[in-house]
Amino acid sequence: MRLSSPATEQSPTLDVAKVIELEKSIEAAGTPLSVLMDQAGAALAELVAAQCDPESRILVVCGSGNNGGDGWVAARLLEEQGFAVTIATPKVAEQICAQPAHDAAVQTAKGFAGRIEVCEDAIPEDALEGNAAVVDCILGTGFDHDQVKEPYAHWIVQMNGACGAKIACDTPSGLSAQTGRSAKDCFHADVTITMLAVKTGLATPEAAPYTGKLFLAPLEER
Repeated sequence: MRLSSPATEQSPTLDVAKVIELEKSIEAAGTPLSVLMDQAGAALAELVAAQCDPESRILVVCGSGNNGGDGWVAARLLEEQGFAVTIATPKVAEQICAQPAHDAAVQTAKGFAGRIEVCEDAIPEDALEGNAAVVDCILGTGFDHDQVKEPYAHWIVQMNGACGAKIACDTPSGLSAQTGRSAKDCFHADVTITMLAVKTGLATPEAAPYTGKLFLAPLEER
């Protein structure tokens, strides 16, 4: 997959509901959601790799939904490229219910023995120290609230205080991809890569301090 281009004023912009409809139409046309997740994870991994030196340590923080699934895919691909990758997650791979995130997590977990931090409260400090990149794959485009639930709110605070590049998958956790409003705790990304189309909220001036430089991965129908 080619490295995604920075989003511009000419990039396609869609409401979140329209993006969901687009995903359904792509699936109905014969492209499984698992393929889209593989493509999204590959685009994320490519962007992360472009931000980091080959010897970098990378922390990928995954929620239990399909945004987290993108992170599991990206973590596996980055590890295959030689990066030292740790995954922080609230659940072991087998306990993730969302599909295709469950299958992506199980596939990745097979080769990540000892490098998956299952966090019920806080991300271990040693996982945040010295990382060249912290990759936010906690909450996706469905988030639209004033507050983030725990433990994710505390995770976001920890991630914002980490050193190194901060990269968000699809939308920074705590930001409404529909309106651009931020929750009390919101991830401050240096770079955000959003999938299929730029969601309307990400294009607002209010979102800019949280998205950082915005990239678009249009993905490919198959």
